[in-house]
Amino acid sequence: AQRDPSLRKSGVGNVFIKNLDTSIDNKSLYDTFSVFGIILSCKVAHDERNQSKGYGFDHFETQDASDQAIQKVIGMLLNDKKVYVGRFMTRKERMETLGHPATRFTNSYVKNFGDAILSDEEFQQLFEPYGK
Repeated sequence: AQRDPSLRKSGVGNVFIKNLDTSIDNKSLYDTFSVFGIILSCKVAHDERNQSKGYGFDHFETQDASDQAIQKVIGMLLNDKKVYVGRFMTRKERMETLGHPATRFTNSYVKNFGDAILSDEEFQQLFEPYGK
């Protein structure tokens, strides 16, 4: 596998794979994705005990190869687990696209109204000043 950091950091051809079965190693990941094009690098992430973290990366030589891999493998079963395959995004790109994880959830749980019984309209009027 070739490792050119500038090429890898450009994002061209980089694929992120998650929900991998723990039995999938670098070789089996490479074998699964090599049918789509030349792979420059391939890696399954591991923890300090060398156990799979359930995700990995493939870096294809061309964007076309990575696009084809994403289209063909997303949702496919690998070792009885449905995998997600998508374009690799840096943390900064994820934050810009998806927002900070803490800002994505907007549900509120309200309790301890005592004996008050509020209609949906009254409840909405009570909390509407804080957002929709």
